[in-house]
Amino acid sequence: MKYIYISAMLLAPAMALAQQPHTPFLPHPEGKHSGNVVATSTAPAARAKSLDYYTEEFTSSLNGWTVVNDLGNLDWTWTDVGPGTTTSTYPVPPLGTTTGGWAIIDDDFLGQNGTETNTWLISPVIDLSLAPQYLKLEFEQYFQEFQNDTTYVGITVDGGLNWNQIAINDDVGRDGRPNPELIDLNISDWVALGPSTVQIGFRYSAIWDYGWQVDNVHITDLEANDIALLNTHYTNFDFANTGFSEIEYSIYPQEQVRPMQLKTDIKNKGYATQTDVTFGVDVTGPGGPEYTGNTVAGDLLAAELAPVANDGFTPSAAIGLYEVEFHASQNEVDDDPSDNDRSMTFQVSSDVFAHDDGTVQQYLEQGIDNVGDQFEVGNYYELFQDQDLLSVRVALHENTVVGALIYGIIYDDQNPPAQIDLTADYEVTLADLNPLGGTSFVDIPLNAPLQLSAGTVVLVMAGSYGGSEQVSFATSGNSAAQVSIINYPVPGDIFYVTKTPMVRAIFENTTGIGEVGSIADGAVVTPNPTEGSAVLSFTLGQRARVQLEVRDMSGRLVLNSDLGKRVAGQQLVDVDGRNLSAGTYTWTLSSDGQRRTGLLVRN
Repeated sequence: MKYIYISAMLLAPAMALAQQPHTPFLPHPEGKHSGNVVATSTAPAARAKSLDYYTEEFTSSLNGWTVVNDLGNLDWTWTDVGPGTTTSTYPVPPLGTTTGGWAIIDDDFLGQNGTETNTWLISPVIDLSLAPQYLKLEFEQYFQEFQNDTTYVGITVDGGLNWNQIAINDDVGRDGRPNPELIDLNISDWVALGPSTVQIGFRYSAIWDYGWQVDNVHITDLEANDIALLNTHYTNFDFANTGFSEIEYSIYPQEQVRPMQLKTDIKNKGYATQTDVTFGVDVTGPGGPEYTGNTVAGDLLAAELAPVANDGFTPSAAIGLYEVEFHASQNEVDDDPSDNDRSMTFQVSSDVFAHDDGTVQQYLEQGIDNVGDQFEVGNYYELFQDQDLLSVRVALHENTVVGALIYGIIYDDQNPPAQIDLTADYEVTLADLNPLGGTSFVDIPLNAPLQLSAGTVVLVMAGSYGGSEQVSFATSGNSAAQVSIINYPVPGDIFYVTKTPMVRAIFENTTGIGEVGSIADGAVVTPNPTEGSAVLSFTLGQRARVQLEVRDMSGRLVLNSDLGKRVAGQQLVDVDGRNLSAGTYTWTLSSDGQRRTGLLVRN
C-alpha cells in the first residue's frame, strides 16, 4: 500500500529553554500487568441532525468489514463485552457505546510482549456518487496508550493501493481519551478522487500496547458553518516554554492567587470561511460575576485552527468556587453549536494548595520494576507570594496496609531534586483509608514552618518505605506532563505521571492582615514544644468573636474553645495541653471569617 499522511501541528513561539529549572523527566514506565484501577467514562457530544450516506453500527458482527495485517497476526474482532480481562495497571474499559456491539483490536489481552502490529479494519466499497460534495466521517472510539502506539483513519478509492490517512491518536498517554469520544473528519477531498469506490480504513500500529475500540461509523453532511472550542485553559502553562510558571491548580490558597490567562484553540470544522470569529469568557466567583471579556480571532478558513487568549484575569481571592465559561461565536449561524461552549472550575481556599479534584478515582503504587521499593509521589507548586508551608496533606487508597509508615518530604525544583525538608513518620490507621469515591486526607506536619519566598518552586511529596507494608497513594484527575512526579530514592529514578497524586501543600493562613476585625499577623504559641500548658498570643484589629480549634494529625478535633467576643488589641489565651498525647497538632484561630493556622508540639 502507498500511504499519504496528513498531519496538523500547532506552532508556539520559540522561547529560551533556560526558563526550565531542569531537563524534563521521562514518563513513569508503569508495569503493564502490575495493579488495577478504574477508568472513568464520559458521554460523547450529540450528533448534529443530518443525512447519513453510510452507516455501520456493528450491531452483531463486523458486517462485511475485512481485516488486513501488514505486520503481525493480531486481528480486529467484534465484541459486545469489551477487552479481555487483564491485570494491567491501566486496564482498558469497554467502549461506552449505546448500540449493541462494536469493533475492537485487543492488543493488551491478545498481543505479546515485543510483538509489532500494523493492522487494518477496512470497510466494504461505498458508493457516494450521489452524495453531496462536502462530507464528513464520524465515529465513536475509546483509546489509551501504553507506550508508542498510533492509530490512523484513512480513505482509499482504488481498492487499498493508495491511502489518504490522518493520525487520530498519537502521544495520548495512559489516561486515554473520553469514553466514548466522538471523532469527525472532513473527507470531502479524499472522496472526490473516486466517489463511487470509497473504502474506510481504521489502522492500528503498535508494539504490544492496549488497543482501540470503534463504533457507530457514519458518513454524513459536512456543515458549512461549524466552529469548535478545543483545549480550554485558565493559565498559560506549557512546560517547554514556561517551566513551572503558570501551572494550572485546582485549589489556590488566598495568598497564592495570581493573574490568569484564559485561552483556547478555536477550529473551523466546516467547509466555509467563518468571519469575525470571537472568543468570549465569563468568570463567576463566590460573590457573583468577576470577569467578562471577548477577543476577536478574525476570519477562519476551512479546517483552520487558531490559538486565542484574553488579556488576562486575576480572581478576587474570595474563598469558594470559581466557574469559567468559555464561548465561541461567529457572524454565520453555527450549524452545530454543541461544541461552541466549554466550562472549567477552580477553588480558592484559606490555606490549601492542590492539583487534584478531591475525590479518589484511582491510586499509584510502584511500577513493575520497583515492586517493594521505597517510593514517593507528589506535585510541583510555585509560590506567587511569600508564605510558610506547614504540612503535607495526602489521601490513601484502601489497599494500603494499616500500620504502614508514611512521611512527607519537600524537594527543590532541580534535576535531580535536592531535599529541603522532611517530616516525622506517620503510622497509617484504618480511619485514614479511602475507597474509590472517598475524600479523606491525612495531614503530616513539618517539624517547623518552612519559609518560602515568592518565585520558589517546591516538589511536595508523600513517601512510603516499601517492603511488605504496601502503600497505595490515591489519585484524582489528570496532570500535564512534568507536574506530578513519582520518585524512587533508591536507585534514584524519578519520572512524571499523569494521574494526579492527592498530595497537597498546606500553608499558614495570613490573609486579611491589617483588615478591620481581622487577626493580625504574628499569632504564636509559647512555649512550643510544650510540656502541657501554653499561651497563644494574637492581636485583634477591632472587637470580634474568636474561636480556637486544635486537631491531631488525623484531623480529629481534640480542643474546641469559643473565646467569646474580645476587644481590639493584644490577646493572651491559655491553651491546656495537659490531656494531649505526645505528638504534633495544628491550631486554628478564627475571627470574622479570617483564620490563622499553626503547629503545636506536645512533648
